Amino acid sequence: MSEPTGPRVGIISYCDRLRTNAHVNHELYARAHGYTYIFDIAPVAEPAQHKNFFLKLAKIKKFLPLFDWLFWIDDDAFFTGRKTTLTSFIEAHPDATIIFCASPKDTGLWTWMSSGTMLIRNTELGRKLIDATIATDLAKAREWWDDSVYGYWTGGDQDALVYQMMTNPDFAVDGFYAQLDYAAFNCRPRHFVAGGFEHFVLHFTGKDKGRQSLDFAEKWGMSEALTYKKELANLRGLYPADIPPRE
Repeated sequence: MSEPTGPRVGIISYCDRLRTNAHVNHELYARAHGYTYIFDIAPVAEPAQHKNFFLKLAKIKKFLPLFDWLFWIDDDAFFTGRKTTLTSFIEAHPDATIIFCASPKDTGLWTWMSSGTMLIRNTELGRKLIDATIATDLAKAREWWDDSVYGYWTGGDQDALVYQMMTNPDFAVDGFYAQLDYAAFNCRPRHFVAGGFEHFVLHFTGKDKGRQSLDFAEKWGMSEALTYKKELANLRGLYPADIPPRE
């Protein structure tokens, strides 16, 4: 493991049930670069006005004060290009408070932002963004939303983040956000044509995430955590996801 240098970077993820072995993948990536990884599966009360994906914001709010930068990664996303560092994106966008990717547009269903993988800076504005997003009136945000500009409305934290960044004057700061191409850290399985480690981050979408990850692993000769097989075999204390067999 390399010695940590530069900003204190944390990586956090959460789930209410194990669907994949992404938590093992995340930990191994974090170890390689001296980052702190927290897989916080403790129950959390949902914000009164929201359901579903807003739980991630509660986790971000909980851990953001411990770091200079926090990378949120969903439990259906994997680090598949371990040599790439998170600090490389931070250094490329030194003024940004939040760094995220757009989704790919090659299937016709796209979003201006993907909140499944994103970097958030621990500043007053960064913390204020999380609080404002949690407090968002989604009905008001939906009325404002323009599908032609921002893509598919998901009805979750992702849309609330976009709404706050675009309408809240507190965040009308030059360089407040950095929107990157999906290839930075939001690739899909179809983008891997030369091998399972071709891109930095693989993000599964749709249904049956556990089955998708196992099929990808089988295709490219990887472990179920989308790592090298021998590497995973040497670990102890792995709690495998309960993935149903193929029908």
